[in-house]
Amino acid sequence: MKESTVLSQSSKTGFLTVVWILITILSSFAQSSDATLRLVITSEDNGRPIVNANIVLTNPEGDTLHAGASSVNGIKEFSNIAPKTYHIHISYIGYQKYRKAITLESGDPHVQKVSLKTETIESEGVTVGVKSGSVKREAGQQTITTEDIDLVPAPGSGGDLSSYLQTLPGVVTTGDKGGEFYIRGGTPSQNIVLLDNMPIIKPFHISNLFSAFPKEAINNVNIYAGGFGAKYTGATSSVLDVSLKQGNLKQYESSASLSPYLVSFQAEGPVMKEKSSFFIIGRHSAIDQTAPSLTGEEVPILFNDLIARYSVNWPGFSCNITGLHTYDRGKINPERNLQLKWNNSAAGIRCLGYGENVSHTLDITAGYSNFNSSERGVDGFGRESGVTKAYFQFDNGGTFLGMKMDYGFRWNLNFYDAKLDEPYPELRDKKQRFPGLDSSMDKFNSIFSGYASLDLKPFEGLTITPSIASQNRLQDMHLTFEPRIRIAWNPNNNDRHEFNFAAGRYVQMAEGITDERDAGTVFYVYKPVGSEGAMPTALHGILGYRRQVGQSFEASIEGYVKDQSNILVSKWTQEPGNTIRTITADGFTYGADIQLELNTYPFYFSLGYGLAEVTYKMPKSSLPTWFEGSEFTYNPSHDLRHQLNIIASYKVAGFTANLNWRFSSGSPYTRLFAFDLKLDNLPDDGVLTNRGTAKSLYSKPFDGKLPSFHRLDISLSRNFELTPNFALKAEAGAINAYNMRNVFYYDVNTLSQVDQTPLLPYISVTANINK
Repeated sequence: MKESTVLSQSSKTGFLTVVWILITILSSFAQSSDATLRLVITSEDNGRPIVNANIVLTNPEGDTLHAGASSVNGIKEFSNIAPKTYHIHISYIGYQKYRKAITLESGDPHVQKVSLKTETIESEGVTVGVKSGSVKREAGQQTITTEDIDLVPAPGSGGDLSSYLQTLPGVVTTGDKGGEFYIRGGTPSQNIVLLDNMPIIKPFHISNLFSAFPKEAINNVNIYAGGFGAKYTGATSSVLDVSLKQGNLKQYESSASLSPYLVSFQAEGPVMKEKSSFFIIGRHSAIDQTAPSLTGEEVPILFNDLIARYSVNWPGFSCNITGLHTYDRGKINPERNLQLKWNNSAAGIRCLGYGENVSHTLDITAGYSNFNSSERGVDGFGRESGVTKAYFQFDNGGTFLGMKMDYGFRWNLNFYDAKLDEPYPELRDKKQRFPGLDSSMDKFNSIFSGYASLDLKPFEGLTITPSIASQNRLQDMHLTFEPRIRIAWNPNNNDRHEFNFAAGRYVQMAEGITDERDAGTVFYVYKPVGSEGAMPTALHGILGYRRQVGQSFEASIEGYVKDQSNILVSKWTQEPGNTIRTITADGFTYGADIQLELNTYPFYFSLGYGLAEVTYKMPKSSLPTWFEGSEFTYNPSHDLRHQLNIIASYKVAGFTANLNWRFSSGSPYTRLFAFDLKLDNLPDDGVLTNRGTAKSLYSKPFDGKLPSFHRLDISLSRNFELTPNFALKAEAGAINAYNMRNVFYYDVNTLSQVDQTPLLPYISVTANINK
């Protein structure tokens, strides 16, 4: 039976591989009498690509024929369009508008390079149109720009992606430490983070105010809270796709900054002017040294990060070589002797071919990523877990049966290792705390995944993007089938209002295991799903509507569901302490997000509200013996029923004032049931002479609810241009400005309440030099 199953899987794999090769060949050699226009849009000032530039192709009479926006590489391709004369219109806030007439002929693509000039805008009487920001969400997908990140106060130089993500409805953190993000019901191990296609396991620092992605390093970010297309595989909840910026191709720039929370430096410039450049940025935390004087409390955390990039541009071809390193160490509860540590290291190369000698834009990526984490407790036991990934990815496009098609594949080599319950020399007689997993793990798997998607436009205003993805675990030829679809309908064939829909099936072949009951540790063991285990799977459904009113106001509403199966959760015991024995649960998440945005210079305002419910259910056969009933249903710790976020910004007299207020209902937590005295060596221990060891006993998981959370962050900043080549930026602000005592969690190990960050005032100064 097992042999026939393997043969069946092998046959399916062989069949799909043949089909895949045929599609690739057909799409590569398919000829069309239509024309292709490929626009490459950069900034004249620094040579960097411009992301999300608005592009419209009209006929000579001014009627709109085609429209779109530039990609993260500054490229927009219009394929399968009629060969004739077009007028190109390109606009982007802060740059002069571009106009040009062009005549296209059928055959090879026509590549047009466009450099936009900076436009100086006077402050008086200027109205800035709605930008592509927080409200412009399309079926779970949202683009985040550096301008968006800059709106949220952060106690360091510039902003940080982590601070901005926490303002989005559906994005949940269970506290302000630990670097854990939950997105629309999905846990951290069910999300993937990509840095120019490099997988980064945990880029968020132990302080949730910061990540490995400072605003100064970011080119563009796309977050997919669900319903993402077939290009992304290996996650059942969400995708965070980060694109780094290139270094300045025309002049040298450097900066250094200082604040009570961290210090940083940045440098960039041309290696060969207008052909190649470098970019480097590094940050190191200082809050462990400054917190006692600022807050009156110890904050025993330390983190740093470093990003470096070398970029080279040839005619019709460009490559970026990128390296990243992060390091985190500290305690979530200062009173608990539990030291956490993790680090990421990654390096990769990404090359883009877009010249007239390629029929469609070609994207090739290869690299390496490594993650290690550890935990050392008061019991003297050390626990370590690591993941190493090597990968190669190929993305291309073409035409198939007259339809525009994108396709590609990815090959991952994954190494998983763990060392659990290794006692330190003085405590080698201690018992294991992880009885369900061997004291060490060393596993390897190889996964080949591929995808194909079509871009269908049956009539004006309607775009249908069906796609399919498949992952193949090469050891046992286990194949997944993951159909997906995205639909966008503009009733008036413009961008002022839109209905959108997304649905799909998602499978992942790896898992991260932790005990969510204990918020005082964020230690995970990552491992591949066994050949006998059921794959974690999710079905997504999203329906949304977006409306722009005038030039300054936009609103969106989006409803969603996620139906998850085979979620691995810890098999609980009544005693506190981690366990890596797992059982499977089914999860169901549903909710709705509403976002409103007003952007009229010099004032900006946005409001976001999220309503959601996350429910897990387990059958009786999986439950520990101390549970009753046929099944157990509960709301996990990331079930926040209500979220409300307000962002406001005002510019006056050269100053910029920013405000962010956040509210959320309380999260579930596990209460204590009782206290007891434990005898470890019965019957040798005399029950009459030995009082035993004190221990706590948990109640049923997540049967309590923490108080609601609310916090106000504020900042006031100004730039001072002292000379044409030297400028200072000063910023003053406060995190938790009205010093709200927000509960993080109750620690059953120390029997204490752990609170989130108290009032944290800060002043930061940044010096910028360019020449």
